[in-house]
Amino acid sequence: MTSEIECLICGYRSVAPGAGELGACRGNTERFSAVSHHLWKCPRCASIHNIDPVDFADLYRDYPLNQRRLDVFARGTLRNLLRRLEHAGLARDASILDYGCGNGVFIDYLRQRGYADVRGYDPHVPAFARRPERQFDCVVANDVIEHVADPRATIADFSALVRPGGLLYIGTADSEPVRMDDLEPHLMRLHQPFHRVIVTERSLHRLAAETGYAMVAHWRRSYMDTLLPFANYRFLDEFSRALGHVLERSFHPSASRVMFRRPRLWLYAFLGYFRPSAYEPAVLLRRPPVAVAGPEITQESQQ
Repeated sequence: MTSEIECLICGYRSVAPGAGELGACRGNTERFSAVSHHLWKCPRCASIHNIDPVDFADLYRDYPLNQRRLDVFARGTLRNLLRRLEHAGLARDASILDYGCGNGVFIDYLRQRGYADVRGYDPHVPAFARRPERQFDCVVANDVIEHVADPRATIADFSALVRPGGLLYIGTADSEPVRMDDLEPHLMRLHQPFHRVIVTERSLHRLAAETGYAMVAHWRRSYMDTLLPFANYRFLDEFSRALGHVLERSFHPSASRVMFRRPRLWLYAFLGYFRPSAYEPAVLLRRPPVAVAGPEITQESQQ
């Protein structure tokens, strides 16, 4: 454990951090569930940092969320995400990049909804590992900045892929209410060791302002919070807890049997929207259009 830690979000330096700043929790995947992961919460901005060294190539070689399918739950939540973009004017002929796309579930959903010009980028998934060399009408970076070593540098990278006048969506987890002496209730949002830096809603807005883009809309609730049965964050959290907070178990065909062993899950399936267990702030930004240059004024034109 280091004696001095620097916050990547606000620059605060903690020398010999106290017990209230430090904590440890297990991971929520089979591979990391028995491993203790060390976290530090910045006293100034409340960002949570994983302070253990990591090999990203090894970390993501068998990432469980890349087993996701475009099922009923995914369709319900992704419909909510797409609705946010369409309310800002996203058209069917828009070019869209899903930055950090995983196995491409959102890409498949967009194409099924009639969006033809859709690309994905994820350096840890071979099928999407090549970074695009073009700009897009809309770049979606959902659940990305908490997974990287330097959120600010990553925001600069995907911001450069937005064409002038285009849209940029950034969504992430929320660190603010997490107490370092009681991390177990937050295992899903902490998602260790994959979440490297988790920020607050306020910090997300500050990072967004640094891009120079205009704020179009912002949300505190997760895009996974919908009124559709089973499609809300609270149900997903409680379902995961009932399965021991091991992600792989939720993809197993027998996972649904837990619904009959834990009848309370039915309550969350239908009413969980009204009792969220966590928030996932998001911002929708618009890149300023390129200023139209007027005719060059020369000495000859002034005469």
